Amino acid sequence: MGQALAAGEQAAVDAQYEKDRQACVAKQGSVESREACLREAGAVRQAALRGTLSGDASAAELRRNALSRCEVHQDAVDRAACQRMVEGEGASQGSVESGGIVRETITIMQPASAVDPGAMPPAK
Repeated sequence: MGQALAAGEQAAVDAQYEKDRQACVAKQGSVESREACLREAGAVRQAALRGTLSGDASAAELRRNALSRCEVHQDAVDRAACQRMVEGEGASQGSVESGGIVRETITIMQPASAVDPGAMPPAK
């Protein structure tokens, strides 16, 4: 756990939070994106106050964290698609500044057999 911040450091954290908050409020886009922005600004402030905010994450650590977020998907196909996006597969458009990045991957799936004849009830 991080150590308590000195008064000057806390003032700097609070000033950054207020700047981030104002940027969120001024953000164009959906209410949900503004709310997400405000939540993230609050989370960053809390981490900074706890002393656990680190901007020095390595590329390997960032990749590992992104891949671990794919574990939320219970379906193996969805989890694999998430992992492919983390690895950079697919197309991206937009920006964080404009409200978000849309990432798209295409997965071609074979159709399941229409009906399993063994599962059909007997004809009457």
